[in-house]
Amino acid sequence: MSVTTVLEYCQSIDNPLVLEYFYKGEKLEDPALFFDLNPGLFELAFPSHEETQEMINKNLLFGTTHKLVISEYGFNLVFR
Repeated sequence: MSVTTVLEYCQSIDNPLVLEYFYKGEKLEDPALFFDLNPGLFELAFPSHEETQEMINKNLLFGTTHKLVISEYGFNLVFR
C-alpha cells in the first residue's frame, strides 16, 4: 500500500495523523526530503496492505497517546 493510499484512507475515516519522518535515526523536518532520500521505497519495500491496515487501526485505538512515525523501515506506532 503506498503512503498516498494510507493518507487518503486516514482522511476518509477522519483519523488525524501526527506524522514524523526519520532517516537513519534523524528526524527530518521536511517530508519532501524523506521521499527524496528514499526513491521508490514505498512501492517496493513498504509493509503489506494488511500490516499497514493493522498500524492504522492501532492508531485509531491509541491516537491520543501514540503517534505514527514513518522511517526507511516503514510505519512505527510510538508513545508520545
